[in-house]
Amino acid sequence: MKVVIAGAGLAGLAAACELADAGHAVTLLERRPWAGGKTYSVRDRETGEQLDNGQHIAMRCTAEYAGFLGRIGTAHLMRWQRRVRVPVFDADGRRSHLRADALPAPLHMLPSFALYRHLPVVEKLRVARGIVAVSRERASADDGETSFGDWLRARGQSERGIGAFWDLIVVPALNCRCDEASARQARFVFREGFLHSSTAAAIGVPKVGLSELHVAPALRYIASRGGELRTGATVGRLIVEDGRVAGLQLADGERIAADACVAALPPAQLLELLGEPARARPPFDALASVRTAPIVNLHLWFDASVAPFEFAAFTGCDLQWVFNRTRIEADGAPATPVGAEHLVVSLSAAGRFMPLDRQALLELLLPQLRRAVPSLASAILLRSAVIKEPDATFVPAPGLRRPGTRTPYPNLFLAGAYTDTGWPATMESAVRSGRAAAAAAGEIESRASQRRPLAAAVP
Repeated sequence: MKVVIAGAGLAGLAAACELADAGHAVTLLERRPWAGGKTYSVRDRETGEQLDNGQHIAMRCTAEYAGFLGRIGTAHLMRWQRRVRVPVFDADGRRSHLRADALPAPLHMLPSFALYRHLPVVEKLRVARGIVAVSRERASADDGETSFGDWLRARGQSERGIGAFWDLIVVPALNCRCDEASARQARFVFREGFLHSSTAAAIGVPKVGLSELHVAPALRYIASRGGELRTGATVGRLIVEDGRVAGLQLADGERIAADACVAALPPAQLLELLGEPARARPPFDALASVRTAPIVNLHLWFDASVAPFEFAAFTGCDLQWVFNRTRIEADGAPATPVGAEHLVVSLSAAGRFMPLDRQALLELLLPQLRRAVPSLASAILLRSAVIKEPDATFVPAPGLRRPGTRTPYPNLFLAGAYTDTGWPATMESAVRSGRAAAAAAGEIESRASQRRPLAAAVP
C-alpha cells in the first residue's frame, strides 16, 4: 500500500516508522528544507553546537516516546533521573528542592514538600489539600469546560499558591498558565506525572540536539525500509475522488497518488488544504478554534563553570527553567574552569517575551539570573543567542475539542500532538498520534485483503 504523509514533524516521523515497518511504501512530504516540525536543531555558527528550537524534556511516564527512541536506536542519548529531583531557586538565590523519595505514591513527594522553602506553612497546607483533591476527585464533564485556575480556587487555593506552586508545573508542562488550561488537562498532568508512582515524574533530558536524537535517526530508519522524504514539497490540496482521498497535489501542480494519506500538519495548515464544505464537517470544524502559544529560549555562554545544576526551576521572577547544556551533554560533569558553560533560559507561555529582541531579553533576564544563582555574579558572558518558536504548542484551553484520528474520508487520517491523545502538547502526544494514524491506515489494506476473493486452486 502506498501511504503519503503530509508533514515530517515528530508525529509524521512516528507514523512513517510504523508504516514502513509494516511493509508499506511511505513518502513523507515536508514544505521546509528540513524535517522535525516543532522539534529540531539548528547549528550555531560560532560554537558549532546544535541548538534546539526549544528545550524539550521527557518523563518516565512518557513511555511511547521512549519506545520510539528505542526503535530508532537512540535511547542511550537521553540522560534519565532515577526519580525526579528539581532544584528550585527564588529571586534572591534561596534554594529548595522538589523531589520524589522511595515511598509509595502519592506520599513520595511529601518529605521534600514539607521542607520546601518557597511557600509559607499555611500555603503548603492549602496546596496539600489541592493535591489531595486532584488525586481523589473523579473527573467530570465540567473539568473540560472549567479552567484549572477556577477549579483550584473552588478548592481553597490562593492566588499566591497558584502562582508559586501550581503554575511552576503547569506552565512548562502545558505552555500556558492555570487560568488558561482546562482542569481536565492540568489534572491529567499531575495525576499521570506526579501522583501515579514515585518514578513517573523522573526527567529525561537529551544529551544531543533533537535532530540528532530523533529526526535524522528516524529518517534513516524509514529510508532503510524503502521510505522517502521529500523536502520543499508544499501540499496545495487534497485530491478527492468518489469520497476518498486519491492523493495530494503540491503547490507546483505535481500530483502524488496514494492509497492512504496521513495529515501530520498543524491545524492552520490542514485547514488550507480542505475545501469549504469539508471545513464545516467534524472533526475539521474544530481546527479553527485550536490556539497556539510561543516558547522563547535564551542561550548564554559563560567563561567558566557557573551553574551547580543540570537544570533548575525558578519562582518569584521572570525566569522559569534553566538548563545547563554543558553538564547534560557531559553526563553531569561540570565544565572545566577554563571551559565555557552553556546555559539555556527556557520561557514557556512566552507571549510577553516575543516582542523583545536578544538585547532586551538579556537586559531583563541576565540580572535576575545572576541574583538567583549567586555563582553567576562574577561570571563573564561570552556570547548569547535567542530562538523563538511562535506557535510551539497548542493551548489546552477549556472547551477545546481535539479531533480524533479518523476523518469523513475513509483513507485520510490525522496525526499531531493536538489530536485527541489525552496527553498535552508533548513529544509523547506526537508519537502516540502518529502511531494511532499508522494503525488506522494499516486497517485499509487489512479490510481490502479480507474482501479479496481467494485464488482458484491449481490442479
